[in-house]
Amino acid sequence: MLSKQHQDLIVVPYDFTPESDSAVKHASSIAKAGNDKISLIHILNSESRALIKKQGISEVQLRDKLAQICVENQQRNGVETSFELKEGSIYSTIGEYVTEQRADLVVLGTHGVHGIQRFLGADVLRILHGCHAPGIVVQMREPSSGGYSSIVVPIDENKFGKNKLAYAVALAKYFDASVCLYSDYSSDKALSGMIANNLRFAKELFEKNEVRVNVVEHEESKGDFPKAVVRHATAISADLIVISSRPDEVNIVELFFGRTEEELINNEAMIPVMCVNPNQDLSHLNTNVFSW
Repeated sequence: MLSKQHQDLIVVPYDFTPESDSAVKHASSIAKAGNDKISLIHILNSESRALIKKQGISEVQLRDKLAQICVENQQRNGVETSFELKEGSIYSTIGEYVTEQRADLVVLGTHGVHGIQRFLGADVLRILHGCHAPGIVVQMREPSSGGYSSIVVPIDENKFGKNKLAYAVALAKYFDASVCLYSDYSSDKALSGMIANNLRFAKELFEKNEVRVNVVEHEESKGDFPKAVVRHATAISADLIVISSRPDEVNIVELFFGRTEEELINNEAMIPVMCVNPNQDLSHLNTNVFSW
């Protein structure tokens, strides 16, 4: 992924909503820059079958609709586009397909309960947690003509964020983007030290890779950190926020940060958010510049 040297695969879960159409647009914007290809995946299960039956749509018609969308996207954007219908659960089957196809990226539209399939914030995080590739979560905001040329990376005390930084570097180099490191604040001495160490590491990594980078430090008076991240990203017209999910262990802290992630991906400014798992394989970046 994020290499213009060869063709890679971007998977887009698709359920015929405007948000999934937005996901196709974002995936196409990325694919065009690297001559990549796109695969739409629609999951068939009892819930989706009941909904399409209610709408008077047969499975044959569903396939025809998906095929037409692929043809239109290929004609409009010049991106090779195909589709798959898979039986199963959105929570497991999408991840299985991503792994099976060795896809390099998932682009997923998030919305309410009005679609054939539910891609709510919590659902999206659960889906992406099962994918070996990172995901970009989009709402209805159109991709900018220059791709993701302005990227915000929140920096907190999380010691599992190196993969997030690796992907942010790769994206920045891919789109010749500038990066803002938005650093959290803590009055706790130990947490403050961890944040400072993470910030120092991140800044050095971007500078080492010749990525334009600046640092903004969060102030306690600015309140809630996720909201402040979104406010700043909005103020500088950022195209993307890159975050890291937390480890698998579930405790009160992890549950809190799960809500933080959901708050970020459902941000009111509709800024796309890239979610990277801490155990994601960096070989998908097709680069050897990350050697810590």
